[in-house]
Amino acid sequence: MLWFSPAVTIKAAPGRMRDVNSVEGALEAMRGWPVRPKLRAAYVICAEVFDGTKTVDDARKAFVSAAKEAGAYRDG
Repeated sequence: MLWFSPAVTIKAAPGRMRDVNSVEGALEAMRGWPVRPKLRAAYVICAEVFDGTKTVDDARKAFVSAAKEAGAYRDG
């Protein structure tokens, strides 16, 4: 697993939150989100982490941006 910290809290379902703390978890969480530019970018960046061309922190930042774009990000 490629872990990142701190975990990112997202809305998983109405009234349910989920903490995502890995690149693999981010990829799984994004599966049901609408396809938009930041989601596409996050998928690419996550793949690049596996290739060694991006960092886990890059993936976390891209995941946060995609979560905000999808309306799934829980701030605070």
